[in-house]
Amino acid sequence: MQSTLPELLQDHVLLRNAIATVILFLAVVALRYVSLSFVRRRLPSTDKLQLRWAAQVRGLYYVILAFGLFIIWAAELQALAVSFVVLAMAIVWALKETIACIQGAVYRLSANAFEVGDRINVGGVRGDVIEPGLLSTTVLEVGEGHQRTGRTISIPNSLFMTAPVLNESLAGEYMLHLMTIPVDRNADLAQIEQKALTAAQEACASFLEDVRRPIASRYRRHGLNPPIVDPRITYQVVDKNTVNILLRIPTPTRLERQVEQHVLRAILDVPAGRDTLVPPK
Repeated sequence: MQSTLPELLQDHVLLRNAIATVILFLAVVALRYVSLSFVRRRLPSTDKLQLRWAAQVRGLYYVILAFGLFIIWAAELQALAVSFVVLAMAIVWALKETIACIQGAVYRLSANAFEVGDRINVGGVRGDVIEPGLLSTTVLEVGEGHQRTGRTISIPNSLFMTAPVLNESLAGEYMLHLMTIPVDRNADLAQIEQKALTAAQEACASFLEDVRRPIASRYRRHGLNPPIVDPRITYQVVDKNTVNILLRIPTPTRLERQVEQHVLRAILDVPAGRDTLVPPK
């Protein structure tokens, strides 16, 4: 008996609200009928004022009906609203990763962060984009020595919202590659620099102009002065015994490894290998 008492009380509340709703509805209908009849008797049927008053009376009683229903069912509506809020929070919590991935896809499209074929580096993952999607982006992994490992990596798009996206393909299929060459501070730096520049100029001679045009176009589109594309060297002191030679060289993305090997072999006086570019005649 005790277990059914709350149910009886709940049924009593629902019954009371239902009766109040019926009474409210009948009262509104009756008052609306009386009011419209009064308006029609007092104003001519051809008068626009009658139509205006009739419309205002209907609107007034619709408002009264809605307000009355809200007062009667306020407690139930509050409970229903709380249930919807809890349900919505549960759905958002369950789908938060999916929503974050969709946000990342929207960010990628709106920012034009990269395209298919671009080489990107995000969250420590480096590779060539082959399939950008709504929830993830698939890349061909590029490992040490700028060589493809043969593995594909699926990057969740949510990572684009928390980590910077480095696009190495500055001008479509071309990029400005930065080589770091550590050397002894007591070595003949002038000779090493000359070897590096000569090898770099040989490596990029056949495509230097092809790199210069798209890079200049992209910079001018953003109102910036185009950078110097030709191979250039700067120095960085590591410690009292070591200096880094920083060589920036333009290269097609697909030839990044070959260009680097060509320069390194020239500096180290190592014979050309299969990974080395053949200097143009």
